[in-house]
Parts: sequence; structure tokens; C-alpha cells
Amino acid sequence: MRHYALTYQQLIQQAADKGFVDSELVDIRVCYDLAIRLTDGLYRKQTVPFICHLVRTGSIVMYESREPPLVLASMLHAVYFLHLFRGSTRRGPRKKDRHMLRNTIGPEVERLVSDYSQFQWGPLVAARWSESLDHANERTRQLLVMRLADELEDHLDSAEAFVPRGQFRAEDSTYGQEYAALARSMGRHSLAADFEEAVQINQRARLPAGVLSSHRSSFELRDRLMCANPIERLGSWVRRCRMRRNDR
Repeated sequence: MRHYALTYQQLIQQAADKGFVDSELVDIRVCYDLAIRLTDGLYRKQTVPFICHLVRTGSIVMYESREPPLVLASMLHAVYFLHLFRGSTRRGPRKKDRHMLRNTIGPEVERLVSDYSQFQWGPLVAARWSESLDHANERTRQLLVMRLADELEDHLDSAEAFVPRGQFRAEDSTYGQEYAALARSMGRHSLAADFEEAVQINQRARLPAGVLSSHRSSFELRDRLMCANPIERLGSWVRRCRMRRNDR
């Protein structure tokens, strides 16, 4: 399996090794700073800081593409799902939130993030695209790479083995085959191989109950909300409901 970056420093080094120029490295820094702001206090259901998920998803995409906008969008792929924008309690980005992203990271990256948030996904969708890639335009192929990278990151480090067993079908030997098949259909054989290996590691893992996470979806660090006003508390509750729907 390829070695993927998990920290900002590792991601910058990976980008430098792959020939990203100085201005592109600076763009990664800007994107990383924004990602920190938009996931502050947020953890994945495996209890890993959410920023690590975003960094490693960007790292996976960087192995698959030399397009800086695609890498940057992958680092922010979840922000319209999470919606941790200041002062917002509604679902979906407000106009000023989209405007902020465009001003910070550029219109092309923002459009990719927006398109990603509206792109249907799941095993059946992946299987359909495997059979109809001839009908996929360039934007669809970009979004499929982002989705596959996100899916792979969900399974690295035996991640699914650390959540309640209901979240991962360890007994299902066909689990994940649709994603690997799609990656191969796209000519992304290393990505497919890494996904198959990651799923096998998860299926083999046997962990005692005492080390498993008690969370079934991403969660916020609640302590920081104890002094929050009612609007912030409502926003936090709405986000938790949305995260439970989006997390698999």
C-alpha cells in the first residue's frame, strides 16, 4: 500500500516531491488553514481529528492527480456536509459561505466542493459508473476520484474496526468490491489495490470491546459548547443530526 500523508507537514512534502511549485504549495497551506477553521473541535467516529481525514483524502487524490484544484477540493470535500460556518444553523451553504470559499481558495475549487456535496454516492452508484464510464464527462471523473479517495481514507488504519460492529460488515466477503471495480475501470489500479488491502485489514481485525469507539458518527467536542449561546447550541445539534446521516 502507498504511504499517505496524515499531517500538514507530510502533505507539503508529498506535494513538493511530486513537483508542485511554490505558489501551489502556498495554496495548500491556505486550504489547510481554512480546513482547520471549518473542522475546529470536530472528530471522526473513530475519535480521530477530522482534519486528519481531510489531509489524507487530499494525499490520496494527490497520488491520482496532478491537478491542484482537485487536491485542494479534496482537502475541503466535507465542509458543505458539516457546515461549521460561523453563525450558521441551517443545512447547506449560504451564499456568503460559498462567497467566502471562492475568495479564499478560488472559484474552481469551490465549484468542485459544491459539486461533490451534491454528487450521489454508494455501492450501487459505484457499480453503475463502472459499467457506464464511457458516459462520464471530465467533471464526473474528477468527482469519482474524490469519492473513491474519501472511501479509501475511511478504511485506512483499520478505521472501521474501531467503530461499533453494526457499521462494518466484516462477515461480508464482497464488501467494497464495487469501489475497487470502479477504480480499476478508471485505470486506477493502485487505488483499487489499496482499497482491497484496506478492507481486508479491517475484516481481519479483532479488537476487544474496551478499545472501540462509542460513537457511530462524527462528533463535536462538546465541552467547548457549554458556554455557547442557544443559537450555537441549536447549530451544533443540527450538525450532529446531519453527520449521523452522512456517516456510513
